Amino acid sequence: MKVEKTSTKESVLFTKNRIFLTFTLFLLLGLPASFIPEETYLKWLLINFIIAVLLTVVNYMIWTKQKHDSKRYFSLHSFVMMLGLAFYATSPILRLIFPSMYFWILLGGLILYTVFLVSKYDAIAGGLLNPRKKGFKLLVFSFFAIVFVAGSSIWGYMLASDAAPVNEVAIIMFFLGLFLLMVAPSMLVTPERAEELKAPQHN
Repeated sequence: MKVEKTSTKESVLFTKNRIFLTFTLFLLLGLPASFIPEETYLKWLLINFIIAVLLTVVNYMIWTKQKHDSKRYFSLHSFVMMLGLAFYATSPILRLIFPSMYFWILLGGLILYTVFLVSKYDAIAGGLLNPRKKGFKLLVFSFFAIVFVAGSSIWGYMLASDAAPVNEVAIIMFFLGLFLLMVAPSMLVTPERAEELKAPQHN
């Protein structure tokens, strides 16, 4: 006899929605990131603060729509949080190599990488929930592909411009941002779909 699981959806109170906690996290990463490079920090302090506010508004809108389903709400909330943190982490390196052609190569690679990952969110979630599945290989190959593009662009910029070595902190932040970009799309799957992907018989 097949027993079906019944899931009860829990509501999320405003005081428990973590919106302001995430806003604080945006500021903790976004504002210091504005100082790389130092020459443009005033402009980027303002831009990064505005982005933090906009992302917080998006999270609030998600809460108003999904507050009666805690699992769905927190997964979408995490998606927005990861995208925001990925932006703050990757933008310093882009500002450092702007306006060289390597900036456009890297920016184009990042955009294509993000679009590709979002379009494959189901496979990515499957790969993270069940590493034996092909979605995990997709994650690994796509990550190393963008690392190759990014590394080549940064190295090419330094060789072509006789610039000083790119800020080490910016490089570390950039690859952290790539990791967040890679994981973020998995948050788009519904709780029901996540349970299906966990199942051993799922292909």
